[in-house]
Amino acid sequence: MKHLYFISNNLVSKANVIYPKSTTFNTVRERTMLNSKGEMKAVALTKYKVLDDIEVVYSSEYFCAMNTAKYIAESKALDIVIDARLNERVVGELGCNEYRFLKGMQEHDFDYKLQNGESINDVRARMTEFLYDVLISPEKNVLIVTHNIALLSLMLKFCNQGFNLYDRLILDYNEEVIFDGVFHEMDLIEVVYDDNTFVGIRRLI
Repeated sequence: MKHLYFISNNLVSKANVIYPKSTTFNTVRERTMLNSKGEMKAVALTKYKVLDDIEVVYSSEYFCAMNTAKYIAESKALDIVIDARLNERVVGELGCNEYRFLKGMQEHDFDYKLQNGESINDVRARMTEFLYDVLISPEKNVLIVTHNIALLSLMLKFCNQGFNLYDRLILDYNEEVIFDGVFHEMDLIEVVYDDNTFVGIRRLI
């Protein structure tokens, strides 16, 4: 059996960091750090028994993801393998639109994207490509630190889809809610395969 543990630590810092004017929006997102509570949540992961047997740690290129991965990696003397396919969805040119507009549009149309941005299906494609590479790797217990929208995009592969009373996308597997359309401080989702055959999925946090 292969156990894949996907984490999204959504507690990022709101500190106003002043960057050079030439710094792009996407670069700022990539460099955003965890806030103090996010750091504590990341440290607490080292105490989770279900993660005791982790053999390899993958992370996106984002600072908040690497800062989440580092505690388990250090506690188990493992390297952190950076993979850009785990990065968060590229927003693109928002223009006069608000971020919530984009999220709402993309939850109803998985092909919708802004100029220079990614759709949900674009992200799902690269996340699925990453998944297949992990499935053929020898490690049986894998920690994968990614981001909320990227993780949701991959979960579409396994879950039933619906909408809550606020018209937000929800995902469930075997009547267990995996994404409920509301903000969570951290997502920890286990996906299990047996000889490259999907077995099941559950939300741990």
